Order: sequence, then C-alpha cells, then structure tokens
Amino acid sequence: MTDCIYPKGKTRSNGYAFMYYAPKGKAIKAHRAAWMLANGPVPKGMVLDHMCKDRACINLKHLRVVTQQKNIMAGLHNIDNRSHCNQGHPFVKENIMVRKNGKRECAECNRERSRRNWANRVKVGV
Repeated sequence: MTDCIYPKGKTRSNGYAFMYYAPKGKAIKAHRAAWMLANGPVPKGMVLDHMCKDRACINLKHLRVVTQQKNIMAGLHNIDNRSHCNQGHPFVKENIMVRKNGKRECAECNRERSRRNWANRVKVGV
C-alpha cells in the first residue's frame, strides 16, 4: 500500500507515533487519535489494524476496525515477509507463538530456550 501519512515528530522504538489527545488528556498512539477524531471511539473489544503494516501511518484509508485475534492473524501472514526465524526454523502458522504483549516469536526457539533454562536450573540446584 502506498500513500501513507505520517504525523510530525518522532516515532518510538516500537514503530508507533504518539500525539497528545485532549479529550483523554494524555499521549496516545497517533493512528488511534486520528481515528477517534474522524470516527469517534473504537468499539470496545476492537482494535485498529494497519492494512499497510506501517505502525506510524495515520491514513484513515489504511486503518480498519478488527478484533485483536484477527489483527494478530493478519500479522502472522506478513511476519516481516520472512520464511524462517533467525535460527532457521520455518515460520509456519503452527510454529509461531504470540505473547501477551502481542510480540510474535518462533515456538521452536522458545522450546529450546526453555530446555536450556531448565537444564541450567538443575545444574545450579535451584
């Protein structure tokens, strides 16, 4: 998708732009503020999905209201356009974990890390 629109200022390390939103009295994600100014509040239990996959974009044509699950699944199909994780495990639907914070990671890498951590605990006697 092209024609992304960006607010003035910097984006944070997570890729999102923030802006001050007067009705809430605090800084919120810029795309959410733009949506609320144009369309009102996002319905409860719903989130905004960037169809362009650019977190800093505030173009309303690039945003849609979806459930968190649908947003995560949309991201799984476009996981940085990579076919494998950094360790070489294939990125297939069954091999991707989604953490509570929304970050995705390779399930096989997670299992290997858990095995190493458990082995280290046993060695130390914890």
